[in-house]
Amino acid sequence: MSQPLYLEVYEKLRGEIHAGTYGVGDRMPAEAELTKQLGVSAITLKRAMDLLRDDGYITRRPRLGTVVVSETATAAAQAGPGPAPLIGCVLTDFDDTFGTRVLTGLLDSSGTVANLVVKRSLGDREAEDDLVRALVADGVQGLILEPSSSQYVAPAVLELITQSFPVAIVDRVFDGVPVSSVCSDNVSAGRQAAEYLFSRGYDHLGLVSASSTVSTVQDRLDGVVDAHATRGVPFDPVHQFRQSRSTVPGTDVAPDDDIAELEKFLAANPGLTGLVVTEHNIAVLVREAAQRVGRSIPGDLGIVCFDQPDVFYDGARYRFTHLRQDQTRMGSEAVDLVLAQLRGAGQVTKVTLPTELVPGSSTR
Repeated sequence: MSQPLYLEVYEKLRGEIHAGTYGVGDRMPAEAELTKQLGVSAITLKRAMDLLRDDGYITRRPRLGTVVVSETATAAAQAGPGPAPLIGCVLTDFDDTFGTRVLTGLLDSSGTVANLVVKRSLGDREAEDDLVRALVADGVQGLILEPSSSQYVAPAVLELITQSFPVAIVDRVFDGVPVSSVCSDNVSAGRQAAEYLFSRGYDHLGLVSASSTVSTVQDRLDGVVDAHATRGVPFDPVHQFRQSRSTVPGTDVAPDDDIAELEKFLAANPGLTGLVVTEHNIAVLVREAAQRVGRSIPGDLGIVCFDQPDVFYDGARYRFTHLRQDQTRMGSEAVDLVLAQLRGAGQVTKVTLPTELVPGSSTR
């Protein structure tokens, strides 16, 4: 198997230093000139230059740029481990329903073994790509990413993956892309949610989700469909509402707009008795819409959602029956995946975490 492109660039530049093309004390060409000469991207060149720096061939000097300081790898560069690696992390967003505990796992797990730089994309594809490129330019040695979509891979991320740069994907799956990831077993969770509703006497089920292209939504729907198949009844696609927009990161849609659409959905499907809702905040909107159309919960309509926020200090807060994801472990596993790749264990690893169903007030 051919070696990554950044290693080829590293070896070419190292060979030119050995041959004296760039002698000790010489200034290397600017990044833009080198990328043009070598026909590679800025990310590829950055990784190659980082290796040259780590091996003691070059250094960065104020106002001078990159300067050759040795014709051979220095002893200092070969002497044991250096400082804790810098890992970049790009999340779409986070709150107490999903993300805050993932961040807790990331920070607690990195501890003293890595330094973490966290950014938010707010689900914007261009921002996601720009943030990844900026983190690499700033010297991160690994990347943890919660992508804005499972159907679109940011060009910067795809480039890193093809170069064997340490990457771990959180809460998403990229089908057909050789990259390590950690997420919940969302198919099983969707199946468990539907089976729980069936077991409580809710015979006609639907699914409500955001207008999102992430794999978690599709996997949860697949689980609901599987539960119907096990009972020998088809799942009616009409019973899906997948256009909730107010909970999507970066949106300008008001919650009342979603509630109005959910009212129409419930009015158009009076036979629905149970709903699997893919997010807690959407479940709050569904509950309000049900009240407005005169559907009682849990009497007329049962709801199972995902990721009820912790309610340690508010005993009066409404508790939905929900699937609890192990978000803290999700974060810690992502750090472990990147650290393993940094240690040279380059194999692609897919970590799937179990979920737990927690009964609440939204089901009988």
